[in-house]
Amino acid sequence: MSERCSALTLPGMRTTRTLVLLAARLLVGGVFLLASVPKIQSPGSFADAVRAFQLLPPGLVLPFAFVLPWLELLVGVYLIAGFMSRLAALSAIVLLGMFVVALFDALGTGNTAHACGCFGSAGHGNAVLSFLAGGNTVTWWDVIRDVILALCAALVVWWGSGAISVENALARRRESSEEESAA
Repeated sequence: MSERCSALTLPGMRTTRTLVLLAARLLVGGVFLLASVPKIQSPGSFADAVRAFQLLPPGLVLPFAFVLPWLELLVGVYLIAGFMSRLAALSAIVLLGMFVVALFDALGTGNTAHACGCFGSAGHGNAVLSFLAGGNTVTWWDVIRDVILALCAALVVWWGSGAISVENALARRRESSEEESAA
């Protein structure tokens, strides 16, 4: 209860923390959701992008390319909804950390002549996805983008889902039913 009370100054008013948490959840969740869909639709293309990094043994590339997008989808949906937000945000940080390691490896070895694969083959007709994807080569922008997203996810791990979330609605419902049963 104290977490929810600290997020609200007066009933019905949203504080800066509430808005920051909502924005962080929507940003990270939205990016993960947008990134997952083209990979789910075209796992072979995503497997090619994973293969280009030359980090996984060949036998693991295809299973990785099938499983990762579904994890991204789950993380994105949970963050957007504000359900199990801390776990979803922590999962996002782990995934983003893995992506940053792969990007640093590509930049360090000079293996940058391929797209990061972050958004599958999407982005060609969508200005937002094109901006986020960064182009057809691995660049520092890819690392910076992922670090910013990890910092946003860290806010959710630290402060929780915020007042505007499924978690908060469930907690309020649980409290009201407990109060009714106590009365």
